[in-house]
Formats: sequence, structure tokens, C-alpha cells
Amino acid sequence: MRNIDMFEKATNVYRTKKYIVKQIINYKVHKEFQNVLYSQDTFYKRTYLRDRYYESKFKDKIDIDGKRLKTACSSRQYVD
Repeated sequence: MRNIDMFEKATNVYRTKKYIVKQIINYKVHKEFQNVLYSQDTFYKRTYLRDRYYESKFKDKIDIDGKRLKTACSSRQYVD
């Protein structure tokens, strides 16, 4: 996997102590619950190269680590 692919289609990207997380946020219209926001999360283990790429991409952010956007539900995938 190339670093450029990490943020493809991302709605939000943030960093934790051990991971760089890409969120792809979608919504679904549900008869009973009306609209539901859900997130497909990919957790990339932090490495030197991934951190450098993240920092170059988001160097102008006020909070370089960012924050998670809250959704009603989410799924997770982990990448070493």
C-alpha cells in the first residue's frame, strides 16, 4: 500500500497514540430511525513514513492530530 492511498475518499483523518485513522462517513435513510450516520474506519498503525506523510498533508491544521467525528455506528479495519 502506498501512502497516497491512505486518505483516498476520506471524510476525516486523525491520529491517536498508535494509529492514523481514516473515517469515511456515510448516511442511510432508515424508515424507523430516519437518517443514520455511520463511519467506515481504517486504522493504520503509525510508522515513521506514515507519520511524515500525515504531517506533510496536514501541516496547516490547528490541531495536527485532529479529532474523531462522532457517528451513530462504525466499522473498523486494521492495517499494519
